[in-house]
Amino acid sequence: MKILFALFLLALTASSAYAQCKFVILVTTGDKDDAGTDARISLSVSSANGKELVIKSLKPWGQKGHNNFEKGHTDTFKGSGKCLPSKPCRMLLESNGKGNKPGWFVDKVTFIQIEQKKLSQKEKTFNVNRWLARDESSGTLFVVVDDCAK
Repeated sequence: MKILFALFLLALTASSAYAQCKFVILVTTGDKDDAGTDARISLSVSSANGKELVIKSLKPWGQKGHNNFEKGHTDTFKGSGKCLPSKPCRMLLESNGKGNKPGWFVDKVTFIQIEQKKLSQKEKTFNVNRWLARDESSGTLFVVVDDCAK
């Protein structure tokens, strides 16, 4: 019976390993002609073990009434969700390619995870420095930055 109770406590501890965290995401649009976009932007960030945070649209995480993703600007997005167990190392950033000026030049994305219970913070900057546009050199609407092997 004591063994079952110990296993129960172990399982309970493991299930709470992914506590709730607050996230701050800083997205910097490049300072090139027509770099800004009105497209819907989604973001997935994951740790080396594959656990991930998926945000289907950054807009609800942003400042209400603010025009995001404009040339040369850094926009701040805030939200909450399950904590990643370790420092993030992989990012998928995607545009839906719609709206006025769907092409977008992304400079970088900084992801900050704040776990209040442990008073800890994990931060990672993903350098992108490329277009997410069908009519630019990349020809794609997404970018994957994978630094997990580093």
